[in-house]
Amino acid sequence: MKPDAAALTTSEQPAPSNRNRRQLVTWSPILIAIIAVIVAAFLVLRPSSQTPGLVGKPAPEFSLRSVNGASVSLASLRGHPILVNFWGTTCLPCRREVPLLQQAYEKYRAQGLIVIGLDSQLEDAQSVSAFGSERNVTYPMLLDPNGAVAPTYGVNALPHSFLIDRNGVVRGNEQAPFFDAAPLDQALKAIL
Repeated sequence: MKPDAAALTTSEQPAPSNRNRRQLVTWSPILIAIIAVIVAAFLVLRPSSQTPGLVGKPAPEFSLRSVNGASVSLASLRGHPILVNFWGTTCLPCRREVPLLQQAYEKYRAQGLIVIGLDSQLEDAQSVSAFGSERNVTYPMLLDPNGAVAPTYGVNALPHSFLIDRNGVVRGNEQAPFFDAAPLDQALKAIL
């Protein structure tokens, strides 16, 4: 007759099999990686909760300084299609997206496109300027030293881009990074 498991002392308990240990060692990192990907996707792709109705409405006004000290206001750019990109130098998806934004700026500049890189990590002008110089960025890079602009647009994750038409109306709210030129070109058609 086999003894009841509850009656066995700890020294009499059967040891877990090596197979179970190997499975645990094999599957634990995979499960952790899957959970990390799901969390990262949620943070990057989550919808903006503060301004769900911004598309179709006038873009919130701002006036900020560029890394070279020039004052730039959204109102002064009226009449141009504008892509406002909220980003930061330490944001990895942002770093990958910047070269595509530069290419789009060069490609559509003759059609009046203005790309604005709005640093949303409260970084100093020198850091942002160095980042732009290293990547040959020629579009305006603005600083928001108080972090006041991103909340007015409902930005809660980086990068985040808004497409504003020639009349100052938001026509696109892109909450995920552009990693390919085709989706960026498609998005820009709404304002060109």
